[in-house]
Amino acid sequence: MSNPTNNYIGSFHFRITVEGINDPLDGFMKVSSITSTTENVDFKHGLDSSVRKAPGRTTFDDVTLERVYSGLDEFYAWRQAIEAGNIDRRTISIEFLRSDHSTMRRYVLLNAYPSKWELPAMDASGSQAAVEKITISSEKILQLE
Repeated sequence: MSNPTNNYIGSFHFRITVEGINDPLDGFMKVSSITSTTENVDFKHGLDSSVRKAPGRTTFDDVTLERVYSGLDEFYAWRQAIEAGNIDRRTISIEFLRSDHSTMRRYVLLNAYPSKWELPAMDASGSQAAVEKITISSEKILQLE
């Protein structure tokens, strides 16, 4: 019988791909949690004395990507297009990888766009890397594979 702990997935080994961006998207250090929430709809049947609950609409939280800023501005250019009023939604894949770099699980953000882009404050007294943060909003997140 197999031990479920043998299927350990490290949260440190992942890959991100963005539709329309051909540059290698390496250097990502962190992806925020992927979260879906379904609202509860309270209702009552006839003369019931208790409130019943049913699942309502589902929403998906924004996902924040973090990487060491390298001067590659593909996300910033995409963000500028959004700021200019252009509707530019794309598909983004976030893959958990096995140690052999094969895909264990893939999450697909549909109709996604960068809703926020952030470069950290500069600090000449420190030596840490400048970390770029890109907040991605999407309409739906699918789990594949």
